[in-house]
Amino acid sequence: MRLPAALAFVGAAATLAFLGGCADEMEQAMAETAPGSTAAAMVCAAAAKPVDLPAGYPAQATLPAGFVVTGVQSRTGGRTVVTAVSPKPFAQTLADMQKAYSSRGWTPSEGEVEDRDAESNFDGNGLRGRWAVREIPDCTGNTSVSVLLGK
Repeated sequence: MRLPAALAFVGAAATLAFLGGCADEMEQAMAETAPGSTAAAMVCAAAAKPVDLPAGYPAQATLPAGFVVTGVQSRTGGRTVVTAVSPKPFAQTLADMQKAYSSRGWTPSEGEVEDRDAESNFDGNGLRGRWAVREIPDCTGNTSVSVLLGK
């Protein structure tokens, strides 16, 4: 498995753990992708093929301008995982995510920022979720973004 794909899997697993519970539930949710979902493509921004967000996806949870949505997966319990690539370096992508989510009615909690990755839980607008931002080693100046959203 290539490193970016492995990082995407780890990020998705961490976000599912927040809303899903124990490890067995997380593994089951990873395997249960609803029909019509698109698998996340881990690519550099210049080569990314955008996919549409699902109908009814809350506008408050959309990603900042310029981010390319590369995958949307429906999960058990009405949860949705959105995967994207930002054409910006990690620090700028992180700042964009923090600004976008803090200005749209979300309250952050239980987050952390490290040198090449950051995560944050959030809730508001009748929903809760978690986003993760990770530097993509194979795509200089690009950053992967994952958002898990559910009730």
